[in-house]
Amino acid sequence: MDYRHLKYFMEVAEQKSFSKAARNLHISQSAISRMIKSLEEELGVTLFIRNAKTVEITAPGTIFLNYAKRCLFVFEHLKSDFENEFNLKQDTIEIGLPPITDAHVFAKLLGEFKKTYPQIAIKLYEHGSKVIESSVQEGVIDVGIICTIPNKDFESFFLSEDEMCVVMPKGYPLEEHKEVPMKLLADYPLVLYRDDFNLHDDILANCKKIGFTPKVVFETSQRELMLQTVMSGLGVAILPSRLCPANSEDSKVVTRVMTEPRMTHHLYAIWKKGRYLSRAARLWIKFTKDHLTLLNVDTKLDEGIKE
Repeated sequence: MDYRHLKYFMEVAEQKSFSKAARNLHISQSAISRMIKSLEEELGVTLFIRNAKTVEITAPGTIFLNYAKRCLFVFEHLKSDFENEFNLKQDTIEIGLPPITDAHVFAKLLGEFKKTYPQIAIKLYEHGSKVIESSVQEGVIDVGIICTIPNKDFESFFLSEDEMCVVMPKGYPLEEHKEVPMKLLADYPLVLYRDDFNLHDDILANCKKIGFTPKVVFETSQRELMLQTVMSGLGVAILPSRLCPANSEDSKVVTRVMTEPRMTHHLYAIWKKGRYLSRAARLWIKFTKDHLTLLNVDTKLDEGIKE
């Protein structure tokens, strides 16, 4: 049995005539009659009752007709389905990326992905982790990068982790400490990321556990603005080490690892559980899993902080 068997059978069933079906298919009546006879022999049933000028479909023929319609529908849509799945010329992946991530590191990852799949367009959606989570949940974006452990509504995989540090203006008394216990920050104004960032909540929660409410003087979503605020002497900031300037004689700020508690900044890639992902999104997920080394923290930066 092949595609032609089904096409010829359905044409005869619709026209209720071998001659009309033959004309529509541009083949001889004897050819279509032989084809139907071959189909009946293969199935072991009679599909049509043949009259002088018309044919009548049998009960087995009616059952077979329903299955033939389904098979033809699938076959005829196979080409378009393959094109949608494998033709990536117009495909786009939308990725949620919080500003708190290390931009140049992710730029390297995305750049390598683009080299491998130049036909896939990448659209970045820059917001805090909370907004990205809800956007993935609502289907606004395909995948997201978040700075907290994902909940049960998402599929996910771990990207990286980084210790948290205190960034302060040069000359601050805290500079004397090689590592800064969090409780010492109670006496200093604090610059924070906005409340749509999970890190905002984590820092406030840890301050509360220790027993103080921080003196928040400024909130922003921009890392550069936060560092400029610290440089101007308005306060200190708590940032993942990879976002902190390395300690040097020329720097206007000093970076120290924060302890008691020693906070860790996590990054996860998430997508909605049970949601269909485009081939472009699946390729990005696989590519990222295979190239996690591109997200490694620069060891020179770590060494600069610990000096």
